[in-house]
Amino acid sequence: MKNILKLIPMMIFVFAFTSCEDDDTSSRFFVDPTVGWVEFAGSSSGTTISIITEELQLPVDIRVPQYPNGLTVTYDLVPVQGDFSQIVTTGTSIFAAPEPTSVNGNSRVVPIVLNFEGVGDLDEIVIFDVVLTAVDQDGVQIGLDENSITSFRISTPCPIDIDSFEATYSVQEMFTGPPNGPNGLTFFFGESYQMDLFVNTADVTETSVIVTNSPGFDTYINNGVIMSFDTCNFTVSFDEAPLELALFSTLTIESSSYTNDGVITAIGPFGNFGEYMFTFTRQ
Repeated sequence: MKNILKLIPMMIFVFAFTSCEDDDTSSRFFVDPTVGWVEFAGSSSGTTISIITEELQLPVDIRVPQYPNGLTVTYDLVPVQGDFSQIVTTGTSIFAAPEPTSVNGNSRVVPIVLNFEGVGDLDEIVIFDVVLTAVDQDGVQIGLDENSITSFRISTPCPIDIDSFEATYSVQEMFTGPPNGPNGLTFFFGESYQMDLFVNTADVTETSVIVTNSPGFDTYINNGVIMSFDTCNFTVSFDEAPLELALFSTLTIESSSYTNDGVITAIGPFGNFGEYMFTFTRQ
């Protein structure tokens, strides 16, 4: 099944089929109902797709009461960062038919359809704008005023090589302040910790791993906990929060970080025992 993003707010379904004569600017339509403007529908001017996005629909609002011959709206894709041509295909125009398209009347929302392929293979962020450029009917303009959205920005997610994080990790841990710092749980319990991380194959976004304790080592994080990567901010989070450590108490993570070299750090209060941090380092 295609993964399709339809950026059509519910408000459009309510107002899409009402007459433009209901607008505050309706007086212009009494003089000539074939004049008006087109703009992107809704209040958002951009979105970030995911690596599994296959199709994105951008609704264009046709703000013209009458167009007996139909309207053709042209658009361009304008590069901002990276090469979008390797991941997206689309046309150059959309057509608004003059005949009613549903039982509710003449639809005034026509989507621009973008088809994506290979987003998950990118090793850089790609950003481009979809810009409305022209309408083939005299008196119909692109946008009404500065509040009209006539350019829509598309960004790809920040890339991560999730396979590189599937490895064995040493664990360095310690309290960072009084009363227990700089010692750690290994000091107090006489235990040793080592973690194995495995790619979470159930995660279609490919941004998480499953945490397990290495055979022969003591339990540090419960087996099966999922760690997710925020790839744009280089932080991590766990699906268990607060995070139980060493079957003893819980860590409330206040800050975290990771590097592409395989160093993962989390810091926060550990129960009532003080500030604490751990660092996983890929072996």
